[in-house]
Amino acid sequence: MGSPQQRGVLALLLLSEGRQVTLDEIVIALWGREAPRSAVVSTRTYVSRLRRVLADGGAAGLGTEAEIRSAGGGYQLVVDPGAVDMTVFRQTTAAAREAREQGEITEASRLLRGALALWRGPALDGLSGAFFEGRRAWLEQLRASAMEERWALDIEQGDCGEAIAELTLATAAEPYRERLWELLMWAFERDGRRGEALSAYYRIARLLDDDLGLEPGPALRRMRARIRAAADASFF
Repeated sequence: MGSPQQRGVLALLLLSEGRQVTLDEIVIALWGREAPRSAVVSTRTYVSRLRRVLADGGAAGLGTEAEIRSAGGGYQLVVDPGAVDMTVFRQTTAAAREAREQGEITEASRLLRGALALWRGPALDGLSGAFFEGRRAWLEQLRASAMEERWALDIEQGDCGEAIAELTLATAAEPYRERLWELLMWAFERDGRRGEALSAYYRIARLLDDDLGLEPGPALRRMRARIRAAADASFF
């Protein structure tokens, strides 16, 4: 797919999901506001090269055919939405949420696992600049939300072992993300390990206080209260 900037053009067109992208949008995404005078010519060269790559790939049967069309002073990528991981991911996670709302927990979990399996590394890896950094953060947030939903479904079904192992790593990687600690506490509680659930609460409470001067949010406090109530009830 060529140089990082040439791959950036393709990524931008894919992220636009069939929408026309102007030359100015491409130039700003690749070079920012201080683009060189040669930016427009370079962009047209990248598009020309990508057209050849896509045409050769389709003719050789290497993938779904795609075409970059000129449109209104810019470009549009015409491709089967089912060939774009981002589109498939969003459609599949939406289907998972619908399944969960209908009480189909097992199906929702299956769909989320399939969606998450599309990820093979960091989003937009190798592309730099404010535009791609922003889109990368957005995509990673979509992934994080899907992971949290999958863990919640696993815990709800009583499949706590894998969730505990993964959430332990996740809280170490993102120690201030309270939702992860809430899920970890829930997983411990569902696994019959209430002491470890409360210990997790005190760890995040101490971390928030020491590092940020904050108290745990309402969701964490509610989870602690629920676990304490369940522990008290078990004595009667």
